[in-house]
Amino acid sequence: MFNRLFHHWLLKRFKAPRRAHTRHPTDLGLNATEKTLQTPHGPLFAWWIEYPQPSINRPVAIVLHGWGANASDMLDMAPYLQTLGCHILLFDARCHGNSADADFTSMPRFAEDLEAARAWVLSQQHTLQSPLVAVGHSVGAAAVLLSASRTQWAAVVSMSAFAHPADMMWRFLREHRLNFPGLGDWILKHVQQTIGFQFDDIAPQNTIQKIACPVLLVHGAQDQDVPLAEAQKLSACSPEHCELIVVQGVGHDLRPAIATLAPSVGEFIQVNIFQNEFAPNRMFQSDLG
Repeated sequence: MFNRLFHHWLLKRFKAPRRAHTRHPTDLGLNATEKTLQTPHGPLFAWWIEYPQPSINRPVAIVLHGWGANASDMLDMAPYLQTLGCHILLFDARCHGNSADADFTSMPRFAEDLEAARAWVLSQQHTLQSPLVAVGHSVGAAAVLLSASRTQWAAVVSMSAFAHPADMMWRFLREHRLNFPGLGDWILKHVQQTIGFQFDDIAPQNTIQKIACPVLLVHGAQDQDVPLAEAQKLSACSPEHCELIVVQGVGHDLRPAIATLAPSVGEFIQVNIFQNEFAPNRMFQSDLG
């Protein structure tokens, strides 16, 4: 009885808040087509922003929001990605925005939705062999790293990702005064049973080690939700084909610094996708301020 009651409390407490879209691509001068991506877990809402000049197998950037957000929260990246010459797909993960509901969602389910979006792009006649770039924020960034550890991407951009879900859980438990001896460990075990994955198997600090494509990590220097130390840990665990950009004067939400940040993201994509000049030993950290 206790386990069942706790399970219901857990699902309710961790239910992702569903927010309506606050903007539309036309607000940024972008022409977008609404798409419905059919998946085994229900339909996902998406905006498809086509690059104006037709071209077969042009690069595609697939953009994934974070927990409690939606595609409209990631729109600020779209004009910069389009300027690079990319088609863009922004979508709502399940239980978010206009996408299908579910009993619960999780970081692994974000990754499943990302891979469903990838499959949709590759099913389109003019993007059958397009280089694909995954861009994710927060939980979406962790999902991007999980997907890249098991699926082929041309490059990935991880923004404000955490290093290990257990650390995130312990911060939550401390904030809610649930970190009593034994109780916290029991809660973490139950969460892992619920989502169907062990935290160690999906932790970004572990999945990043399996990624073969170029990786860009982006993190706000003043992030209070996911401390900068976690990005530095990810960088230390990563292969040599990884870059870390620390954005000064910004926290977990990187949108206030998008004008400063976007050129660096654009350079990363240009070098690794359009010019294909990526050097495996090119690992460095830079600061944007």
